[in-house]
Amino acid sequence: MSGIFVTGTDTGVGKTVVACALADWCKARGINVGVMKPVATGGVPMKGRGRQRWISEDAIFLAAYAGTRDPARLVNPICYREPLAPLTAARRTHRAVDLAGVLRAFRTLAIRHEVIVVEGIGGLLVPLTSKETVAHLAQRLGLPILIVTRPDLGTLNHTLLTIEAAKRFKLSVRGVVVNNGRPQSADPMARVAQRTNPLVLRTYVRVIGELPYRTGLFTRHHPANQGLGDWIEASFGVRALKYLVGVG
Repeated sequence: MSGIFVTGTDTGVGKTVVACALADWCKARGINVGVMKPVATGGVPMKGRGRQRWISEDAIFLAAYAGTRDPARLVNPICYREPLAPLTAARRTHRAVDLAGVLRAFRTLAIRHEVIVVEGIGGLLVPLTSKETVAHLAQRLGLPILIVTRPDLGTLNHTLLTIEAAKRFKLSVRGVVVNNGRPQSADPMARVAQRTNPLVLRTYVRVIGELPYRTGLFTRHHPANQGLGDWIEASFGVRALKYLVGVG
């Protein structure tokens, strides 16, 4: 089993888009791909009887693009209703993040699939428990990481701090993806920053590539645009994608 842990410099930088695109690319090429959103907040209600459970919309998208029928308890083992930091959400519900349970779910997925695409929550130093962060989780899973960042002003500091955090936890960084998640700014200097920041980042880390702005990627509960795999292949190339997910 091989795989990648998709993290980001912040929330909302495009981790889900990148993870879904990787899963879609694998599926389209006949690779048996599994997906996982280990910990999430801001979940939507799951259908079913018994005690109310929640599932992350990110996990729904991931499973749809991967074409997997793995149960929610494996794809998204921990999900809280309130859209808060996971440690805060856990304390408010008196239900701690069960990292041992997350690891058990991951091991089951690793047996079932050739490649696992895991999407983290927030950035590497987001606390999951009073003692462990997302970086600890990535460390436990033993996967290399892919950092998703934005091209805007401020991204250099955020990205380089994320790389430093990865080094501190001895995580293998496969590279950085620059995601243009918003339309280009009308401000001339902001456009200069968006154009030059990725060039500066290449001095410090392997930049896999830039994803162009694309509208209407997702609708509630269901993928809106098929062909995300083709989109990411057009941006990065086959060789880079094989390198990211660890296939020959």
